[in-house]
Amino acid sequence: NYNLEGFAINGLKFIKKVGAGTYGLIYTVEDSNGAQFAAKMVLKYTLGSNVAENKRYIERSLHRYFEEYPNGSVDEINLAMIARDGVHCPFLKEIALHLRAHQHPNVMTIHKVLNLGDLAIMTVMDYFEQGDLFTNIIDNQLFQKCPPQNQQLLMKNAMLQLIEAIQYLHENNIYHCDLKPENIMIHYSPDYVRPSAGTISPSSSSSTLELAPSIIDFNEIHLVLIDFGLAMEDDLICCNACRGSSFYMAPERVVNFNTNNHIQNIINLTQYVELPSTSKTCSLYFPTLAGDIWSLGVLFINIACSRNPWPIASIADKSDVNNDVFKTYIFHNRNILRSILPISGQFNKLLDRVFQLSPNDRIPLKVLYDNIAVCDFFQD
Repeated sequence: NYNLEGFAINGLKFIKKVGAGTYGLIYTVEDSNGAQFAAKMVLKYTLGSNVAENKRYIERSLHRYFEEYPNGSVDEINLAMIARDGVHCPFLKEIALHLRAHQHPNVMTIHKVLNLGDLAIMTVMDYFEQGDLFTNIIDNQLFQKCPPQNQQLLMKNAMLQLIEAIQYLHENNIYHCDLKPENIMIHYSPDYVRPSAGTISPSSSSSTLELAPSIIDFNEIHLVLIDFGLAMEDDLICCNACRGSSFYMAPERVVNFNTNNHIQNIINLTQYVELPSTSKTCSLYFPTLAGDIWSLGVLFINIACSRNPWPIASIADKSDVNNDVFKTYIFHNRNILRSILPISGQFNKLLDRVFQLSPNDRIPLKVLYDNIAVCDFFQD
């Protein structure tokens, strides 16, 4: 039993394990005032490829560490220093990029970073007891169980918060590159009643900018991004970079556009940056933001329909998964989503502007924001 419950560090008592992964552990911790936080402990060094053995090793190593220092005090690393210089350190880069954006209300707040000797780094963050968006969509049916008269406003509240977060990251030269429900924590108040919110519709005489504040309401639902492990600063990404999670990755992250014959027949690749390379397979570069915009489109289908549109956005001839829906969508029928999802024509058209094969053709964030605010997802 390598449970850390009962141990303490820097006045923070370990309460309960809430997550375990290939690289670390997450526990709830409690300070002397009873306030709870999430503590993410990540090793300073990489392990082998055996996931199960890695998890056991991490738990054993951290338990041994806290056995030696059961109520110890360790050095706290200056957050400003991490944000400024941490990108040059392998085990601080994720935290550094996160810190550069954590002041935004839709990015998880980091309170302190502790140095656990040569073993690990412990990041202390806000604790969201209700868990991640995936659990709340699938297990708790959060959006589907919402009263019908409030459902679309709740969905828009969530979607617009995500767009604002990605816009803020972009303005600070950060690209998340792994947007998915598991990397979004939420707090939802089902009994909350909005203060006489007006109906939002395309026919409204008010501008979207005036309507948006009445849509976003953190008292109803509050979403925050976590896990900047794959985040980037570069605004361009190589054409053969597989970066993200399969359901949410854009096509240019799944298939090498530079070598795929189908792509070359569909897209004019001369519009994209070509950098000197020893290999023709990795000379083209695409806008990194376009990948996050694609992922938002899949997330919005998750929120509205509790479904994924396809297992992977690949047009490759050889695939281990049945990808007929995506291939049909790209090559033959842009309305196929309406035959498998209960969405309106206007929402389908908006998704069409997100799911453009050519990254340069995808809808800008500001335009997506304005259109989500006035879209009816289910009826025309």
